[in-house]
Amino acid sequence: MKSNFRSEVFKLCNSLQKNSVAKEIGTLIHDLSVSVGNKQAGFLKNTLHGDFAYIAQHSHNQFQGYLFVDDNADTLELPSPFRLEHLTEDERILIERGHITLKRFVNLCLKEIREKSKIVSEAINPYFLFKDVSCNQLVKPLLSDDEMCSAVNAFKAGKVYKALIDSKFEYVFRKIDKSKMSVLVGTMEKEISKCFGEDISSDLREFSIKLMEKNKYEDATDVMFSFVILMIALKESLGVACQLFYEAICGGDLIVLNNDNIINIENKSSNMICKRYKVLIQGMYISHISNSIGSVLLIDCDSTYGGHIHEFGMITEKTCSFTESMGNTTKYAFVILNEEMIYIYNMTENIIKIGLPDVIIM
Repeated sequence: MKSNFRSEVFKLCNSLQKNSVAKEIGTLIHDLSVSVGNKQAGFLKNTLHGDFAYIAQHSHNQFQGYLFVDDNADTLELPSPFRLEHLTEDERILIERGHITLKRFVNLCLKEIREKSKIVSEAINPYFLFKDVSCNQLVKPLLSDDEMCSAVNAFKAGKVYKALIDSKFEYVFRKIDKSKMSVLVGTMEKEISKCFGEDISSDLREFSIKLMEKNKYEDATDVMFSFVILMIALKESLGVACQLFYEAICGGDLIVLNNDNIINIENKSSNMICKRYKVLIQGMYISHISNSIGSVLLIDCDSTYGGHIHEFGMITEKTCSFTESMGNTTKYAFVILNEEMIYIYNMTENIIKIGLPDVIIM
């Protein structure tokens, strides 16, 4: 079977699940997140360091959230009765090793882009819009560069990466500083996130129509849109990879929706940006590692219309409920990921088909 970024990331996840230090990190995350009690035995074990994990997971940014909370534990304003304590030195090192592993992978993937433009490489980094955290420079990743090499090369072999790296993107953004880039990327991400529902912003709709019907860029705004959308596609791809690595290090398993647990595929649709599903399943999937938003799942089932569905998706919404008639159920809304782990591929493929515009250097 031909290798691709998604398959290579899953191979690294398998390696991380077997790593002895990763298992220590997984135990720590469990103890920070889960309280254990037995009323009959009079036994109660509270979560380690109070509400540390609950607060750390709020931003959905993997180990960075834990390090940020530890860095700012004395200054965070918490509503009563929330409380938290600092990590111990050994605990901090374990969390840092997890975070450094993810950061190192991202840095290797963006090495050539960083050489052409520091600001663009920063914008593609999935931690770009989060606060910086400090790490001990002596802390080492859980995987070596050689172990990450195949996945890094697969990322760089992707169509979106190749389209961007072969362009003159560095000249498009040469006069944009970090604050302006933050606004540009943050605004575009909010617009793209609307595609998870039924709403698509008028700007993206008009841009998509131009791509599909006119096969050309009409003005400078279109040119900027095309570059930024490819950058965000790569950013989200790396973000999905980091979430998979984080869950693998913490001992998590891939969520699988199949013939045994699917009650109903309530919706299957595609718009100008992405392909979406809403699926109701029997049972509840509750994890101490994350609330599942941003996690990857596999839908592997027979279709009621014939054929077989086998696709990977990123969860955008999750609802757990209980009724007397159906018992525990969970409804997942998710967008489909392609082999490059990009969910806005309906739009990126049109950009690549037209080609990024030539940049005239004045």
